[in-house]
Amino acid sequence: MGERMSEIKHFSHEKHPLKLIENWKTVEEICCYGCREPILGGFVYGCTPCSHFLHDTCANLAPVINHHFHPFHPLTLVTRDIDSTWNCNVCDRRGLVKGFSYWCMSCDFDACTKCGIAVALKEEALIKFKHEGHPQHTLTLQLRSASFRCDACLAKDEDLFYTCDNCDFWMHKTCASLAHTIDLPHHPKHPLVLVYSLPDNFYKYRFYCEFCKKFILRNGWLYHCANCRYFAHIKCALNAEQTSIPSDSVGTSLVEESANEFMHFPLSDAFVDPLKLLHLEKVSLDDNGATVISHWSHAHPLILNVEPRGNNMSNISCGDPIEVCNGCVRPLSLPYYSCRRGCSFTLHKYCAELPLTLEHQLHPGHSLDLVDTSKDKYYYVCDGCFNFGNTFVYKCDICMFYLDVNCANLPNTIIHKSHKHPLTQVIDPKPHCNACNLTPPGVSFACKACNFQLDIFCALRSPRFITHPYCKGHDIPLSYPPVEDHPEDFYCDICEQEMHPKRPLYHCHKCKNSFHIVCINRIDYFANVYAEGTRTMPYHKHPLTFVRKKKTSLYVCFGCNLDINGRLMLECQTGTCPYRICYRCYRYGFE
Repeated sequence: MGERMSEIKHFSHEKHPLKLIENWKTVEEICCYGCREPILGGFVYGCTPCSHFLHDTCANLAPVINHHFHPFHPLTLVTRDIDSTWNCNVCDRRGLVKGFSYWCMSCDFDACTKCGIAVALKEEALIKFKHEGHPQHTLTLQLRSASFRCDACLAKDEDLFYTCDNCDFWMHKTCASLAHTIDLPHHPKHPLVLVYSLPDNFYKYRFYCEFCKKFILRNGWLYHCANCRYFAHIKCALNAEQTSIPSDSVGTSLVEESANEFMHFPLSDAFVDPLKLLHLEKVSLDDNGATVISHWSHAHPLILNVEPRGNNMSNISCGDPIEVCNGCVRPLSLPYYSCRRGCSFTLHKYCAELPLTLEHQLHPGHSLDLVDTSKDKYYYVCDGCFNFGNTFVYKCDICMFYLDVNCANLPNTIIHKSHKHPLTQVIDPKPHCNACNLTPPGVSFACKACNFQLDIFCALRSPRFITHPYCKGHDIPLSYPPVEDHPEDFYCDICEQEMHPKRPLYHCHKCKNSFHIVCINRIDYFANVYAEGTRTMPYHKHPLTFVRKKKTSLYVCFGCNLDINGRLMLECQTGTCPYRICYRCYRYGFE
């Protein structure tokens, strides 16, 4: 196939040269001036100011042909600008208007461009040519249309085709003239480059088409961006190029329509409470709530607080102890109830109003009763998130099924940045999280149409930004593949294992540090445990106090050296030493 010229002079538009447009995109339908057929994509020659456009094939039609229907004289390519209609004397198409024709002036004989191209194809079929997608042998054009599996695009379509003169290689004629690069709005930073097989440096992982989500075979042609590890099947990329609409516009529009209806994840940071967001309307500061109530979980009357009482409402960002609700064990926020007699008992207003019985899809056989487990000898284990707890929980006494109040009130449907469709809450007996590649039981959020699933931790508890001592002074964003301009392999800076480049990760573009979600943001299995008071431990000379705080990324446990921000811990409060251990190390010991 000859190299296309970037600019040509054409007899159909003598005022200006026609420039090559490699990746044709247009919102409105525009027809080729020569054949009068719509231009759908691919290579186009045109003069944009004059709106004069030609298909690549029409721009390069032979100026003179010999046709067996009119053997007496050659036929010359001309422009039919006459207002009256004309007829093709070869295929008998009638009522043609304007466009190109092959014409014999002496005999007034016309042949349409389709009939003229058929003659050109016969001449092309006599020529052997080599294609860089099959460089070892010559190819020959076959003049009959056939339905077969193309060795280039791997699709089975009916088309004219090339066959190899030496081996069993078949290729659509249209695939032989694919553009070497295309630009897609779905990946605007870089063009996608045509390659004739998956580059071997990508063999170590399974990659999937960004559009159809099907597996990328090693031997198929594809469009890709190596820097961003962005891959697309030939047909998928061309369809996306022609429509110029980001993939799955239906799903995208659904997300847009549901923007105000569903909660959006990931949340800005780990200290945003989803339960509070779900009850925003209920927690508006109005006068509808009773100022004093009796609650089944506490022996004394509770008084409603709509303003901070002195300094007890801590600022989570300043390092003060974080006061938590005795019901959900999440940071206390207005409005809330507190004990009228001064006990250290507090409840969010919405936690005080939780229903006493609940029907839940995770346990359809029986209703669940709200109980307080603070006096129980052992912790419960939530069947939704598998966290330990000792506060409010929904319980089935028959089955010993537990669901903490946070899991019991999770939204049924969410919007997550990692996926184009809404995700629905499910219990999958064979879960597989597409983010961490683990199979944790319990609640997950899934898109069944795409076979996409996130466990509760990756869906709801992995914040948009996180901090780490390796990246001092700035947050690390949760990044979704493809990570732009990162052709190198990813290695987790905590576990030092190589990371799959097509899974979400925390990646610092400034410092080039990368982290597995589960390494940098380990699961807090004691998030539902409420504890207060002090303990005397043999490994420290001062009493240690139960507390939760948020400080800097250097705020780590002295036992396991892992991040302790916002987690239940024991800390020395003497002011003379910074000793602290997380609740896990307190319970199970440490080396």
